[in-house]
Amino acid sequence: MATNSAGMGRGSKDHATDQVFRQAVPQFGLSIEKGTEAVPEDGCYHVLLEGEELLKTRSRQEAVTAYRRVRDDLVAPQTRVDVRKALMRQVAQSEAAAFLAQSSREKRARATKKGGKGGSGGIGG
Repeated sequence: MATNSAGMGRGSKDHATDQVFRQAVPQFGLSIEKGTEAVPEDGCYHVLLEGEELLKTRSRQEAVTAYRRVRDDLVAPQTRVDVRKALMRQVAQSEAAAFLAQSSREKRARATKKGGKGGSGGIGG
């Protein structure tokens, strides 16, 4: 989840007065920073990925746009579904369920089958 610790509220329109700004997705090592210990005091927004600077700009909007593009690129591979693997898993689960159901039916049939000595009716006496 992204964190946002701007010097001013999120709805503020006057970004030029932001002293400290940081928005991050820690699990990806992605952040936008201005005025933090991680970036120089140059009045610019820095988009960082695992400590490497991807963009340096005075425009907060430009930094946010770049940040979102990188974030979306990082998130997309994790949310993609391998359809072939999903179908194979589903087929395997279906086959296993069918095998267990058939086994259960056969076991029940053997248990209820009436027969001679030792059958389900027991030894007559």
